[in-house]
Formats: sequence, C-alpha cells, structure tokens
Amino acid sequence: MWNTFIAIEDDRFGLKTIGHCIIGIIIFIIANMSAVLFVNVLSYCITIKSIISLLNCCFSIAFFLFLLSLYIRKGLKKQLEFFRINYVKPSQLFIGISMILPCCVIGFYYFFIEGTLSVNTIKIYEKICFALSIGLSAGVCEEVLFRGYIMKLVEIRWNRTIAAFAPSALFGLLHITGGMDIIDILQLLLAGITVGVMFSSVTYAKNTVNNSIVIHGLWNFFILGIAGISLKPDQNETTSEKNAKCRRTHPLK
Repeated sequence: MWNTFIAIEDDRFGLKTIGHCIIGIIIFIIANMSAVLFVNVLSYCITIKSIISLLNCCFSIAFFLFLLSLYIRKGLKKQLEFFRINYVKPSQLFIGISMILPCCVIGFYYFFIEGTLSVNTIKIYEKICFALSIGLSAGVCEEVLFRGYIMKLVEIRWNRTIAAFAPSALFGLLHITGGMDIIDILQLLLAGITVGVMFSSVTYAKNTVNNSIVIHGLWNFFILGIAGISLKPDQNETTSEKNAKCRRTHPLK
C-alpha cells in the first residue's frame, strides 16, 4: 500500500499529491515545535534573548531539513535534487535583486506613504540577531517547503502554471493570523500569491530553490528585521502636515 502511495507520478485524482503536501506541512510544524521545546530547555542556561532567538532559528532549520530529507529519501525514495533542493550557487543577478527590492520598498514608504515612518528601537546586536533569525528561518524552511517540495509535487500531478500558483496561495493562507478581518485576509492572500509566484518564477529560472531562499531571506532580514517599517499617522494632523513629517523622518535611524 505504501508503495502505491509514494508513486507520485501515478496520481489520477490528486489525492496522493495533497496527502504528501500535508505531510510536508506537518513536518514543518513538528520541526518548529521541536526547536521551541529544545530551546526552552536551553533557556534555563542561556538568558540572552537574542542568542535564544538565533538558536531557535538554527534548530528549526536543522530539524526541518533533517526530517524532510529523511521523508524524501526513505519515504518517497527520491533524491533532494528531484525537488530542486540542491547545491547550485545562487545567481549574482538574483542576489542583486534581493538587495534592490527592500531598498525600493523602503524608498516607496519614505517618499509616498503618509504618516511617520519609524523603526524598532531595540539594541543593534538584538536587532541583527532578530533579523538573522527571521531571515534564515523563513528563507530556508519556507522556500524549501513551498518552492521545493510542494511545488514539485503539484507540478508532477498538474503543470507548472498550477504549481506556481497553488503553493503561493497556500503560502498566503498559512500567514493568516487572529484578529484579521476579511479585507486583511484578501490583501494578505493577494500579496502572498503575488510574492509566491515571483519566488516560483525565480526557482524555475535556474532550477534551484537557492535563489528564492536568498531573496526571501534578505527581504525578511531588511524589511521585517532591520527596518521594521510601521506607519503611525497622527489623526490630528492634516494631510500636508503628515506628508511633510513623513519626508522629514528617516526610516533607518
């Protein structure tokens, strides 16, 4: 029965594909939960939060890659390269793009968005540790899962177009959090699908997830970690005053 289940090339109704995708997500969750539990034990000896954050990131990546690799090799009887999880060197073009994108977004907020641009005020070493943790964990784990493992499974069953969109929609859905209204969810899905398709295209361009890992990781590092852009408009100010204030406030203090 198991040999039938792992025959992913023979999946008439797509149920095998869905099943393997669910298993991949479960592995992702188990790896993150295991990392949290392991780091919680270490926190009795290590009290520096920034170090704990980095350790949690490293353990979640290590556990996830180990478990997914084990399932791919022993369960599906495939090589990691089959899912574009390989040792191909990231392209200089995409490294450049990964640096330009955050700068463009920060510039857009700086010049065109009303309100006061501000950043988190934690200490620099804590900020760097936090940025590294969210950049590495999301960049590696999410790209390997969505653009490597899941995208290849969907591609085998259907085609590349569906494989680019389906994991991207799932990518957006898994980022939904409590407190969001329907507008927030729709915006999140639209953004998730758009960004996900971009990551999928990058993966297909060089037949490796490594380029999308770099772009996703550096995006999180700069936008969520280093810049931490947030908008805090003053309701008592006029539009012209807010525009002037926005232009006076530098986003990267």
